[in-house]
Amino acid sequence: MLYADQKWESQQVDSVAAESLRVLRHIPDPQQNAPFQGRGLVVGYVQSGKTANYTAVAARAADAGYRLVIVLSGIHDSLRSQTQNRLERELTGHQAGNSLVAEYSSEWSLLTTPTEDFRAQDEGILQLPGSFLAVVKKNVAILQKLDRWLESASNYLDEMAVLIIDDEADQASINTKGNRPLDPAIGDGDDDDENLAPSRTNALIRSILTRMKKAAYIAYTATPFANILVNPEATDRRVGIDLFPKDFVIQLPRPKGYTGTEELFGATAREREVLRIVPGEDVTALRGSRRRRKAEIVLGIASDTIPDSLTNALISFCLAGGIRILRGFAGKPHTMLVHVSQKTDDQRRIAEAIREQFDLWREAERQGQRLDMIFGPAWENMKAGIEAPAGDSVILEAACIVLRELMVLELNSVTGENLEYEEKPGRHIVAVGGNRLSRGLTLEGLTISYFLRTASMCDTLLQMARWYGFRRGYEDLIRIWTTDGIARWFSELALVEQSLRDSIIALSRAGRRPDQMAIRLRAHSDLLLTARNKSGTAQTQQDSWSGEHPQTVLLPLSEPSKLQANLALTDRFIAGVSPVPCKGGLMARDITPETITDFLRGYQIHEDIVVFRNNLLADWIMERAIAGELIDWSVFVASPDSRRIIPLGGKEVGLVRRTRVSSESIGILTDPAHEGVDLPNGPDAYKRDGGSYDAGAMRAARPSTQGLLIIYPLDPDHLGVPETEAVIALALSLPQTSDAGTAWIVNNMVSND
Repeated sequence: MLYADQKWESQQVDSVAAESLRVLRHIPDPQQNAPFQGRGLVVGYVQSGKTANYTAVAARAADAGYRLVIVLSGIHDSLRSQTQNRLERELTGHQAGNSLVAEYSSEWSLLTTPTEDFRAQDEGILQLPGSFLAVVKKNVAILQKLDRWLESASNYLDEMAVLIIDDEADQASINTKGNRPLDPAIGDGDDDDENLAPSRTNALIRSILTRMKKAAYIAYTATPFANILVNPEATDRRVGIDLFPKDFVIQLPRPKGYTGTEELFGATAREREVLRIVPGEDVTALRGSRRRRKAEIVLGIASDTIPDSLTNALISFCLAGGIRILRGFAGKPHTMLVHVSQKTDDQRRIAEAIREQFDLWREAERQGQRLDMIFGPAWENMKAGIEAPAGDSVILEAACIVLRELMVLELNSVTGENLEYEEKPGRHIVAVGGNRLSRGLTLEGLTISYFLRTASMCDTLLQMARWYGFRRGYEDLIRIWTTDGIARWFSELALVEQSLRDSIIALSRAGRRPDQMAIRLRAHSDLLLTARNKSGTAQTQQDSWSGEHPQTVLLPLSEPSKLQANLALTDRFIAGVSPVPCKGGLMARDITPETITDFLRGYQIHEDIVVFRNNLLADWIMERAIAGELIDWSVFVASPDSRRIIPLGGKEVGLVRRTRVSSESIGILTDPAHEGVDLPNGPDAYKRDGGSYDAGAMRAARPSTQGLLIIYPLDPDHLGVPETEAVIALALSLPQTSDAGTAWIVNNMVSND
């Protein structure tokens, strides 16, 4: 099926096949005679192919004997319809366009359609041979219909194995309330007490599962914080056990060609200036009342209508679209995201202002004015890191073509407008919206994002970040306009997310169930991991950085005394360890843990950073050293070929260039290759198929006795800090240690296991 789709490379299809088989092996055998209630969780990356995985799982499950597949697809009609269309195309064969699947359409009966959610029907349909598919929105009224229908169809469900796939499972599915006690002495009269009952959507999903004697539930999400923190022992008298993934948690591999945190916030992205900071006055202007006065058509710029930052983003979208056309993407969807507010009134006002701005540019062109003075400077500001497919004049003309053709869509519950990628392919769309753009919905051909929406939780912020995904052929065109605060959040959020994924992988390698071994979630300095009413079982435990790579993503750039103290400290430290030249820098080996911890304790951090608390790290390193771990250290001083060289510790050291992504954040500090500089065969032994370095594999290969301290002397001019010769930033590459089951925040484990 996927092999015939040109969007998929054969290696990616092979990965989907292998990973779907891995998931299938963890759910109960549908042919067994005994009743079962399976619970599992599959964790992917934001917009990384989770739908492809559960489509393949559904196909394999049907072949194995699961007769009814229910997909719970988000809370919005647009996502449910998108999912239904895709499953009809790639699973059941009911839609034209995939002849390899169409021959199997007679083996599937559909209980929902792209335009119609679940409705009650003759339960006798379940007597038909083959398998059944229902794609259902997580809406209380719809789930009630499904629950009642399944109850009435109980005679047909006695021997039927049912698979429930919960897409975006951390949304709506989590119980944010209570559970009615199992003690029958309380009496059935209290069953309807809203103060005791679970939240309604959660209760309905659990009730649906109880209707079947043989049921497997698989939750899918890229942000599993809330799912992991479900109480594994939670049970309600009426609707049974909660949705904790007691049987398995599987981390899907990072797909080849995926544009993720490193590509957007790492060194390459910094060179392209992917992140563009929106000034505070622009944020205020967009969220405040709109000023109305007549705008002159002077090169089509209506400065009173929208702020300069949004104007620049719109111009960049036209340029990106023009480059895509010249690269052969004509006829393919191209999208810009504008996510300023969740309020529909704000979305309407902003969408109208954007339309007026485009109309002014178009009118200026009709009046004979050339738009080179608009597009030209913007192209000069954007072209760094972009491989131009043609000369500047050709690119600017292509951008004008995009300007003439593009359209602005307002995506919310009021307008009812939809992206309609399949029905109307090849459009250039500026999508203005809020919650409908925040989760699940794929924005095809996304290049430019203007993102001001704040959030207080890690999972919410990650799900809003629609710029992650597969951007093959135009990765270099991605630009993100956002606030200083959001840019800073994402810098640290990348490390929080990776910490969780590492913990899930460690669970799998240990061969343990999630209720037998704690899953670690590293805290964030400014954000909750998930909503407080979803994290009732979160516990604080002893700190551990086993298998992690803490780094100073926040630096005290506004505190010259700290910068100078860190420089002097590092100067003495390097002189003491006497590193020798190596590829990319200087290396010292056989350093004692005491030497490392003394240096860490003297280093002055940014007071808000959580992922690199120097004193806590030093305490932990010495605890591990007493246990016989982390007793042998290497120190690597990054020293690239640089225009600026300074003396440091008696050595000539080249300065590393990093740029700010916010007022005091530099985003991801480390170069992934540096985590393998002290390992046998070096970092080149840990390259992925696509050529990038796999730093996680380097940490996994590191002996428990061996740690690495990486020192980055950063160019202060590049950071806009004139008060020092170098800004010292630090990172650690740490092996798996024997205390890997502990961390700051963990889920509960079953008490008697």
